[in-house]
Amino acid sequence: MQISQKIIDYAIWYYLKYYPSPKKLSLKLLEKFWEKSENGKKYGWIWQEEIDYIINEKLRNVIQEDEVIKSKIRVFKEKGKSKMYINQKLFERFENKDLIEKYIKEAFLEWEIEQLEKEYNKLKWKFENQKIMEKLFRKWFNYDDIKRVVE
Repeated sequence: MQISQKIIDYAIWYYLKYYPSPKKLSLKLLEKFWEKSENGKKYGWIWQEEIDYIINEKLRNVIQEDEVIKSKIRVFKEKGKSKMYINQKLFERFENKDLIEKYIKEAFLEWEIEQLEKEYNKLKWKFENQKIMEKLFRKWFNYDDIKRVVE
């Protein structure tokens, strides 16, 4: 399989700059080096088989999908984001759904209930319960957890 070193170098650079999911990296390489693109004409265009080869063979030691997902979860969690919010944001990045679920479960054993209680305590003096529930739901907390904390 003959793939230009420029394409491989670009894939490595793009991954190390943005840490995309393998699927998002694949889409970016297709967009950048498709048959009729300027770069495709210049460096040779590639198909999905070549992209899979680049990701699975050439970038095998570079791609750290587990660590990227854990890091993203940690950052969102430090910002006080809910489990559902984090799940949605990672899903939008085309991350591996099984890995997302696994690492979110690990990260959120009791933490989300604590966050929910903190938010509730901030709001309970200002609003009635129905309004509090609406505000907490808009912050992506689980409805059953909200009901339990409010009651």
